[in-house]
Amino acid sequence: MPITREERLARKMQHTKQERTQISQGVPSVSELRDGVSVIRSTPDGLVEYVRHKNALYRKVLDRADVARTTTTTVTKQDPILPIFQAYVGSTVSDMAADSEVDLQFNTVSIDTISGYTTSTYTYTVSVSGIYYLYYNITMSNLDTAMTAGQIQMKDGDGNYFAINRIDDKEFTSDSAYVTRNANAIVRLDAGQTVKVTWYQTGGGAVADLIQNNSSTAGAESIFGGYLLTPRTFNETTQTTAVAGGSDSGSGLGGGGAVS
Repeated sequence: MPITREERLARKMQHTKQERTQISQGVPSVSELRDGVSVIRSTPDGLVEYVRHKNALYRKVLDRADVARTTTTTVTKQDPILPIFQAYVGSTVSDMAADSEVDLQFNTVSIDTISGYTTSTYTYTVSVSGIYYLYYNITMSNLDTAMTAGQIQMKDGDGNYFAINRIDDKEFTSDSAYVTRNANAIVRLDAGQTVKVTWYQTGGGAVADLIQNNSSTAGAESIFGGYLLTPRTFNETTQTTAVAGGSDSGSGLGGGGAVS
């Protein structure tokens, strides 16, 4: 019965004497080698294969085939979800108190990528520390000319005020119809801090109204929002273990050039 090609090759390998590789000591000189014929030498760097090419000497340090190597790779990545929120006044708030600070009631959420806004307290809670861009645009009516002044501002959980918008009583000769004010701020906030918009009226009667959001040519806009300007980055580390001499082993032509 005839044998297969694979069997013939296997028999040939069994009866073929493997040539012994000669390993000498020390680094060879260019003159010792023939062009294109490699030699292996034992050196302080370990076993090194040398080859002469165009009268220059190149080398490759040989790795042990029975030793596992672990490669650690660290990649800096960015949090894929950016904190962004915007809320608006869903229904008009009438007759806001005078001579006391009032939280403006942005009670409906239109955007909230990480669920940080609370409609019952009208506050946004920061979950990612960083620098934020915050803004508001507010429409009010019935501002009392008897008031000394009114003030709209943002306020964080530590009691700091920013984006202050002051309305003086002398701006109106009679109780106002619609008045729109807006402001923005860039602030650094830490995770756990809160931010909201408040109104404080000094003097006059409690008659000022916060007008609900109404998109039309004769409408009003009362919104509060913001987003993180500095996305969170983090390092992701991976480790790959492979046996030297495998598909990913070897150091190539070490040193990247000729050896003098």
